[in-house]
Amino acid sequence: MKELLKAIKTHLQADANLSYIRDGDIYITSDENLIPAATMFPSIAVKDGSISNEQRLARNYLQDAEVRITVYQRIIKPEDSIMGARGVLAMASDVIASLVDQKLDLPSVQNAFPITEDPSQTIKDKEEMIQKKTVTFSYSRHKSW
Repeated sequence: MKELLKAIKTHLQADANLSYIRDGDIYITSDENLIPAATMFPSIAVKDGSISNEQRLARNYLQDAEVRITVYQRIIKPEDSIMGARGVLAMASDVIASLVDQKLDLPSVQNAFPITEDPSQTIKDKEEMIQKKTVTFSYSRHKSW
């Protein structure tokens, strides 16, 4: 999972279609509701999700690793933070376009697909209101032990 999270972060930082987000505002997190103090908006958090394994023959298995990608935008005008050009719906769409079927130069990755999109939510961060939306990707990987 570690190499997958690092590869996703690096890929998102390098994507020209996400250049409106500073590299430092794309980060790996332990909790989607904890936003680092120095973070500016818009931003993206990458978090590990569940892993399921399916045993195959000859000491091989298929692993489905879920990764949660959360996009954040400061609420200045509520509707714009959701539906604006840099709102969470547009940002989530940009993330999906960037990552769908992207194997991230990891030889074990066979497939990358967005399996769910959570509804957008409002959270409070100190004195600010933040809109967030999470997309969960499933990465199918062939592995052996």
